[in-house]
Amino acid sequence: MKKYILVSTLVMGMFGAFASTSQATQKATKESKKEEYACPMKCEGKKTYSKKGKCPACTMDLKVVKK
Repeated sequence: MKKYILVSTLVMGMFGAFASTSQATQKATKESKKEEYACPMKCEGKKTYSKKGKCPACTMDLKVVKK
């Protein structure tokens, strides 16, 4: 009886550990898909934008920043 309780507790603990790591991985991939844009001429230094568009200083198209 003690072995049954011990084994079932270990199995449930393993399922819980795998479920929590799966959720953390999904959240990390969603956050990493966000792209940042910056002026290729670096008019505003290292300033980045979350949306595609034009640089407010020189009106060039913003480019995706490689991380």
